[in-house]
Amino acid sequence: MQLCARKLPDDLIWVCAGKKGWNLRVSHELQSGAARSHALGNVAVLALTLISAISGENDPPPAQNVAWSSYNFKTILTWSPKPTNYSYSVQYSRLSEDKTMHCIRTRETECDLTDKLENLRSTYTADVISEPLPSAKTDFVELPYASAPHFCPYKETKIGSPKFKVIQNEDTTKMEVHVQDPLTAIKRNGRPVNIREIFTSDLMYKVQYSKAGSTGKSKTQNHSNVVKIKKLERGVSYCFTVAAYIKSRKPQHQMGAWSIPVCWPPKTASFFEEISWYVLAGGATILLFILILLIIMIVLCCKRARLSKQVKIEAASGTTTTTV
Repeated sequence: MQLCARKLPDDLIWVCAGKKGWNLRVSHELQSGAARSHALGNVAVLALTLISAISGENDPPPAQNVAWSSYNFKTILTWSPKPTNYSYSVQYSRLSEDKTMHCIRTRETECDLTDKLENLRSTYTADVISEPLPSAKTDFVELPYASAPHFCPYKETKIGSPKFKVIQNEDTTKMEVHVQDPLTAIKRNGRPVNIREIFTSDLMYKVQYSKAGSTGKSKTQNHSNVVKIKKLERGVSYCFTVAAYIKSRKPQHQMGAWSIPVCWPPKTASFFEEISWYVLAGGATILLFILILLIIMIVLCCKRARLSKQVKIEAASGTTTTTV
């Protein structure tokens, strides 16, 4: 690529710039020294104009949409776009500390920092740096970069839905919900740590329950993994769903994901509730088809019997006439 600009009328002076350098063209019409001096005085202005025009030709763009994605303390930094003739590197740190490089010269648009954010209660910052390929010629003073918002794993990671089971007491008006703490991506001594070990007394479980088939819901919560539900109606099936609740967090980050509902005791469905309408419709169609076949067979049998009887009558009539 080469860019050129002219100065003075009638193309008296041209200045061109490209990857191979600068080229100054002066018209032969510039005979007098004064005119030449006046023209060359404008070269600096033209040069600055061309520098601004050609600079950035091979410069990689800064990353966009830099964000944290964290689920059960599995923390990944994401961004866009997918690089073409450049790569990315990530630098991260706790606030007010020196930054460390990671995912150096990656062509991906994500970087797993789970094992790097060791202090879960600390607040971290991260930058995604756009870097030209080693073969590219650039004169960067500072590489383009984009920063992620501040992030604290303890306060912001999303908590997944827990598993649980429902146990009914001998007194059928009481049930117990036994919750299993979800495991995290954090490992200690070679084993995954659950959320109870991280949040300790900050962790509670909220339970929503309602009569099977009802839209009205009741709620309760407990610090323990066993949540007791009382004053239930005898002989009625109830559906339960559970979510973790971190009381020390900001409201938008307090609730974990709700679990899939579990109903207990299991509702005994009628025959027609267990079989879908498509199955019933198919069965009805088959029965109708069989009934039509039976009717057709009966009609054919009746016609055949009638025809056979008529043949016998005609045969007997013919025999009588011959005898006479």
